[in-house]
Amino acid sequence: MPPEATQSGATPATNPSDMLTSSGLVRGTILIGFALLVVLSWTRNVNWDEFYFLSLIHENLAGRLETPMQTFHVHAFGWLAHVPGNEMMQIFVARLCMTGLFAWTAWSIHRIATHLGDRRTADIAVLAFLASGFALAHGTSFRADPIAAACLMGALSIMMTGRMSFWQIIEVAVLSALALLVTIKAALYLPVFLGALVWRSDRIAVAGRIVLAGMISLAITAGLFALHVTSLPAPPEASALDNASAAASKTLVQSGFFPRSGTALLWAVLSLGPITLAAIGMLRAGSLRRGIMLVSFALPLLASVIFYRNAFPYFFPFIVPPLMVVVAFGARCVGRGPLLAGLIALSLVSGTWQGMKALGENAKLQRATIAEVHRLFPEPVYYIDHNAMVSTFPRDLFFMSSWGIEGYRSVGEPVMAAYLEKHAPPLLLTNRWALHQTMTAPEITNLPHALLPEDQAVLRASYVHYSGVIWLAGLEMTLGSETTARALPIPGRYRLESPVALMIDGRRVSDGDIIEGGGMVAISGPVGTDVRLIWHTDAVQDEGALPHGRLYAAFWRL
Repeated sequence: MPPEATQSGATPATNPSDMLTSSGLVRGTILIGFALLVVLSWTRNVNWDEFYFLSLIHENLAGRLETPMQTFHVHAFGWLAHVPGNEMMQIFVARLCMTGLFAWTAWSIHRIATHLGDRRTADIAVLAFLASGFALAHGTSFRADPIAAACLMGALSIMMTGRMSFWQIIEVAVLSALALLVTIKAALYLPVFLGALVWRSDRIAVAGRIVLAGMISLAITAGLFALHVTSLPAPPEASALDNASAAASKTLVQSGFFPRSGTALLWAVLSLGPITLAAIGMLRAGSLRRGIMLVSFALPLLASVIFYRNAFPYFFPFIVPPLMVVVAFGARCVGRGPLLAGLIALSLVSGTWQGMKALGENAKLQRATIAEVHRLFPEPVYYIDHNAMVSTFPRDLFFMSSWGIEGYRSVGEPVMAAYLEKHAPPLLLTNRWALHQTMTAPEITNLPHALLPEDQAVLRASYVHYSGVIWLAGLEMTLGSETTARALPIPGRYRLESPVALMIDGRRVSDGDIIEGGGMVAISGPVGTDVRLIWHTDAVQDEGALPHGRLYAAFWRL
């Protein structure tokens, strides 16, 4: 037996604390976490803003994009349109790219943490990031957040560890500019960058180069944004400054304090391990300069929880990476022992549970719905829905998020009649509450988050249910007299569904027959007959094609 094993106080190799804090376990768990992210890219329910993010790319390729703010990503992802398959396959491939960016963010955390401490605590910081609240479920979603986080943390890692050579100055400037172009919320990282500047203030030349990189970044942002605006088919109605001001007012000023308190509390419960280590790190900073830096790295998260309206679950994997550097320092302060082992165990439990919840989601109904739409309409048609779910089809309506509905209702002008007249959309998807309520509620209402009553009436009179959330242009009624005049919602071909033959505009039409026309039609038949005219597609229609179920998993509030 080795002599050291017999010494008083020797720790057996099987000690649970040593096992939980061992590099092998931590790194192995990180690898498992990233393998899970790849699986979730395919299985996880697609959120509505992921479809919208994809639709902006197709709008740009079709020359219809008119919104310059937060649409810069369209230039980097235009190739997604050439991915075989429909929107679901494109989002799957895009999510794999987001997984790569998530890995870049994790690598940047590791690089900074290693520079401030050692590889062991840097590994713990990456594990904490993976297991923190909502990271597995939303960290690799196809939206601006993973792109911006990767760029910002990449720039931060250079500022914190590099000599800020000429090329590093350019890298920091370009990465920062790209983050700001992709999403204006990148500005929330400003305290982190200031904290990095304070940390590097011990070397005045390096600090000066960081300031220079920031100035160059602003110039690059302005130049690339100007080029982006000129690439649009039509100039925006409002200036970028006006749009940014309105967005800042909406998300930071008008929502009061703790606008997403429930989500923030849930994140905190799921992230108790990292939060505890971060708190220990800040309390044991050891010097004023390090303390300012650590607090600055935590400040964006704290400020967002207090003020930011859009601190939804998907936002947290974007805002917490700097905090994970603080977690690494906290792990260094704690050292090996039961406390660190317990906090790592807590993170493992949280991450495992979140992973199981995320695996419990599925996108089968979404895949079936989009596949059925493409089967019915092999060629793109205009349509109505909440979030541009069929991103390859043209859609000229506002994004019906809660924010979008609020803006639409504040204007108070109905839009659906004009949309039908201009674009004649044969397809409606009730993939959001406002549209579902419009088509299924017993009567027209004027609720705060509903469409305007005039728009509800137009849609009810223009579409009939097909399957799932799919509604097709048409009309249905019960004949109240021998001859009834009704208007076909849009010009086109319609199939009759009726238990008896009818006379339509003087022509005998039986169940399953096709009529073609537009405007008013005179329908004659026995009083009390249930009549339905539904948009005819060349593909065979199967009204049982889609099962009942929830199309979206929301932000899985657990």
